[in-house]
Order: sequence, then C-alpha cells, then structure tokens
Amino acid sequence: MIRLALSSILMTAACGAGDGLGGRPGEFGQVEAAPECGALSQACIGQGLDAPIAKGSTLDIAVEYKVAGSSGPPTLLASANQAVITTPGPTQISAIAEGMSAVMFVGPAGEVIDLIHVFVQKSSELRINRYDEAGDLLGRVQSSSQLIVGDEILVAVEPFAGGQPLLGNFDLTYASTAAPVVTIVPDPVGGWYRVIARSAGMANVSFTALGLDVSWQIEVLP
Repeated sequence: MIRLALSSILMTAACGAGDGLGGRPGEFGQVEAAPECGALSQACIGQGLDAPIAKGSTLDIAVEYKVAGSSGPPTLLASANQAVITTPGPTQISAIAEGMSAVMFVGPAGEVIDLIHVFVQKSSELRINRYDEAGDLLGRVQSSSQLIVGDEILVAVEPFAGGQPLLGNFDLTYASTAAPVVTIVPDPVGGWYRVIARSAGMANVSFTALGLDVSWQIEVLP
C-alpha cells in the first residue's frame, strides 16, 4: 500500500523548473529525475521532463537520489492517475491519454520518497530533424530536397504539438519508394536514421508513428 494519500499528492505544486540538462528535482527534494530518450531529441535536450509526453509513447526515467545517508533506495514508479499514465516497468511510464498525473517514486516498504508531475499531449505532427555526427541540430528537413550521389544525411523523427517538441519513445516505420535511389538505414544509436543517396533519380521517403506520417521528396543528382 502506498503510504501517502493521492488527494494530498495532487494538491502539491505542479511542475518544478528544469535545470537545463533534462533533470528535474522531485517535489520533496529527495530525487532528481531525467528522461532517457536517446541522443537526438529536441524535447529531451531543450526541456527534459518539463516537456509533455506524446500520447501513445513510453518513457524511461533515470533517477539520482538526494536522500541523506543513502546511495539510493530501490524504488518503483506509481501513477496517481492511471487513466493518463501507467507504469509498466520499474523505470518506465506509458502515456495512454491526454492529461496530467503525478508519478511517485515508491520505496521498498511502500513509502513515497518523492514525486514529479508529468503531462501527456497528443501529437499533431511529425518532423524530420537533421543532425550532425556530434548530435547538434542542423535544422528541420524541408518537404523536398536535392542531394548528390553519395550524400548521407543523419536524421531523427520527432513528435510535436502546436510547435512544441514532445518526449517519448514509440514504434516508427519507414519506407522509400525507390530504394536503389535513396535508402534508409537505422543507426546503431537508437533514434538515429541515415538517409543515403545511392544513385541518380527521384524517391519519396516516408515515416509513420503515433498515427501520423511525414514524407520527404528527394531528388538525387549525379
């Protein structure tokens, strides 16, 4: 049994301010939590847990303990509003509906060590963002581009709502209408994709996730 009334939890102040690195202190100051969302994510890099989580996605949370005299008690996650957030794993939350919920860090005896508030929002668009090899954002890919044979573009496909990047890990499918012209290759680093121009011609590259899709028309020049 969780030894803290949910009504009192929900009356606690909502979001704490992020520190700019993705971590956010818990409401009780006993933990600092950060999203584990891959190397390339504008939401993770720019906002951390202050960014909404995309409906239909999951998110792993890394925890740094601030409990005095302890290296960190083993904890589980629990949701105060399971209609919005569920906790399928000890470090994972699942965003199932739009809204807000407290996520509690629960100790081995059922005590609530700390909590944070998270928000879930439905994605309104997918964007293809281009990055360099160091993981720095180069800009959003336009709907059509010209490449030269041998060009290799590193991209990540990210959900947005009203212009705001959203957190979350999700299933992504992709296709090229002309694989001999343009090939999509998943990078060993999760969330990265390499779009490779192999021969002259036209190809349409598409990505689908979270009930949305985005396409990119590419002309490859000799």
